[in-house]
Amino acid sequence: MKYDFYITGTIGEEFDWWTGQRGTTAEMVKDFLDRHKDQEVNIAVSSPGGFLNEGITIAEMIAAHGNCHMVIIGMTASSATVLCMKAKSVKIARGSLMLIHNSSQYILGQGLSNKKKLDAFIENLKQTRVKLDTVDKAIADFYSYRNGKTIEENMEMMDKEKWMTAQDAVDFGIVDGILEDDDAKAQTKAIQNVYASYNGIEDHFFLPKFPEFEKPAAKVPKGIMAKVKEFIRNIGKDVEDCEDLSQNDNNNNPNSIKAMKKIVLNLICAILAIQDITIGEKGDAAITEDQLNSLENALKEKDDRISALEAERDSAINDKKTAEKARADAETKLANLQVEFDNFKGQAGDDTVKRPSSSSGSHEPTTAKEMYEDIKNLL
Repeated sequence: MKYDFYITGTIGEEFDWWTGQRGTTAEMVKDFLDRHKDQEVNIAVSSPGGFLNEGITIAEMIAAHGNCHMVIIGMTASSATVLCMKAKSVKIARGSLMLIHNSSQYILGQGLSNKKKLDAFIENLKQTRVKLDTVDKAIADFYSYRNGKTIEENMEMMDKEKWMTAQDAVDFGIVDGILEDDDAKAQTKAIQNVYASYNGIEDHFFLPKFPEFEKPAAKVPKGIMAKVKEFIRNIGKDVEDCEDLSQNDNNNNPNSIKAMKKIVLNLICAILAIQDITIGEKGDAAITEDQLNSLENALKEKDDRISALEAERDSAINDKKTAEKARADAETKLANLQVEFDNFKGQAGDDTVKRPSSSSGSHEPTTAKEMYEDIKNLL
């Protein structure tokens, strides 16, 4: 099924830096609907919720347009369900989940208090509870618009805070039917995997725990996702400092929003060596399975190359150590030989005096008799 617009991420925020996902604001929906007046449009919805006032505003815009067909994909909850209730039709993709629940408000602690402060705090809590009950009735009224049930019946279901299957949602009357579409099923599974991969997402959006069977192992390597999330968080801090963007875009112009997201994606692509990721006309962006495989292969090649270079380095270091040892041994042997040579030169030689031969040519006595004759003549 072809969708003309996607409502995703946090309702009321253009971009959720906590999850690293695109969000959806009433201004973004208004801009889309204004460009598609008097046209039948199909809108996909996949969001854990967000700001109720933004969800109600979007619901009224959709009602005013009159030709919006909504399709629930993945895991959709809270204000993201409210904004669908006044559409021309609402379907849910097989395998998707919906959650309607009571409104919530963050309550700060009191710290050190006396009885007077506690009484004031308790009174404030009572007033807050009354306000929340009023808000819950208003939410239940939106569901009543769709399913024809009483506010009390819808509030009873909201009290349960239980994820509804596609068939549960049909039976309860908040959707018109189940969409049997292979593409929608694939998107449903992918979106459920994305939401289930975020630790603490339930607390972040004040949701009950996701069903355990909806948390299969993520296909994307955890190391890669950690790098992406960390990089997105860092980029988010930088974007917040870019005052020029907000000054030049006071009306949240989608073109400038898209340009900012394009910058973020380009930086992510540069870090992770991914190519050809673009933001579509609907503001959506995704990494395909082939791109993930290509990324994994590229990272593996780089790891292998790094390992090979490290092995070459270690081998060169060992060869250097061997050569240095051989050189040291040779220098030691040479020094020892030099010492031996110097000692040899300093030793005493044969100092026996050699008598020169007679110039007359007479021979030296060689026998005892000749020696006797020589001595006898001397006597």
